Amino acid sequence: MARALVLGATGHIGAHVARALLAKGHQVRAAYRSDRFLHVLDGLPLERVRVNLDTLDGLREALDGCAWVFHAAGYYPGFRERREQAITRGISSTRRVMEEIRRAEPSRVVFTSSASTIRRVSGRPSNERDVEPSPLAGWRPLYAAVKIAMEHEALRAHEAGLPVVIVNPSVCLGEYDAHPFSGRLILAFAKHRLPVYLEHIINAIYTGDVGVGHVRAAERGRLGERYLLACRDMTLKAFAALVASAAGIPPPRWRVPYGLAITAAWITELIAWATWTEPLLPRQAVQAGRVGQRFDASKAIAELALPQTPIEEAIRRALGWFEGHGYLRKRTSICAEVPGGATIYR
Repeated sequence: MARALVLGATGHIGAHVARALLAKGHQVRAAYRSDRFLHVLDGLPLERVRVNLDTLDGLREALDGCAWVFHAAGYYPGFRERREQAITRGISSTRRVMEEIRRAEPSRVVFTSSASTIRRVSGRPSNERDVEPSPLAGWRPLYAAVKIAMEHEALRAHEAGLPVVIVNPSVCLGEYDAHPFSGRLILAFAKHRLPVYLEHIINAIYTGDVGVGHVRAAERGRLGERYLLACRDMTLKAFAALVASAAGIPPPRWRVPYGLAITAAWITELIAWATWTEPLLPRQAVQAGRVGQRFDASKAIAELALPQTPIEEAIRRALGWFEGHGYLRKRTSICAEVPGGATIYR
C-alpha cells in the first residue's frame, strides 16, 4: 500500500479522493489550507497537515515519504479577477507546485483538471483527444481558460520527467461539498426554487466515482494521458427536474433566453461586489452553459473501470448532505440514512 498526499483534501473532490484511498487501505496525508472546512474529514483515520500552495509553506514537509501525490487544490479564478492576470497566476501556481513535487520524486502524480478543458465538437461527444491549445485560439469562459493553461503546465511537467496523469472531471455532484461549486446547481433549484432554466446540455458524475477514478488513475493510468471522468449527459431542464423530484418541489417551468440570463448574472455580480460575497449566478457559469457539451468517458471506463453511479443517487446524496449541514432547510417527514453519512428527508 502507498502513502498518499492529497492536496486540497477538504475540497469536494479531495474529500472523496481521501476516502477512496482509505477504502483501498492506503495511508493518507490530507493537506488543507483553512480549518473552516476540516469537518469534511471528521472521523477519518488520516494525517492532517496545513499547506499553503500560494507560498508553498508546509508543502515540502507534506510531500516527505509520499509515493503518490493527488493535486486537487488547483487555483480557481474569482469573478473579480482580470483574465490575463488570472491565467498567469494559474500557470505560475501550477509550475511552482509541480517543481516542488518533482523534488520529492513521487512515483505517481494525479493532477485534477476539469472537463471544461476539453474542446466542444460538433456532431459527437467530446473525448480526451479533443485538446484545446494553449494559448487559446478563441474565446473561452475565464474558468475554462485558466484550467486549460494549468493543464498544459502540468503536461509540461510530465515532459520534464514528472510521472503525471491528468483527470478531467465533469460536473461533480455528491456529499462533502462544503464550499459549493458544482453543488450550486443543486442549491439553485432546491433552495432558491428557481422557476426557470437555460437551454443547454451538461454532463454530471457522482463525486464518489471521481474519487475512485483518481485512485485508479494512480494505480493504472498511463503517464502523460488525460482521463475524462464523466457519466451522464442531460439537458439542464432534465437535471432541474431530477433535483425538484428529489427535493419534493415543483420543477422549473420556463426557459430563460441567454440575453436575460447574462443580464441577471451581471446584476448578481454587482450585488456580490457591493456585499463582498460570491455571486449567486456568475457570468462565467452562464457563458459556459451557453456552449453546452456532451462527453464520452469510454476511455476512463475501459482503462480505469470508472464507476457510473446513477445521477439520481448523486443528487439524493448531495441534498441529504446539504440539509444535514445547514445549506438547506430540512424536510421533516420520513428520513433515511444513506452510506457516506448523508441523511435523506422525504
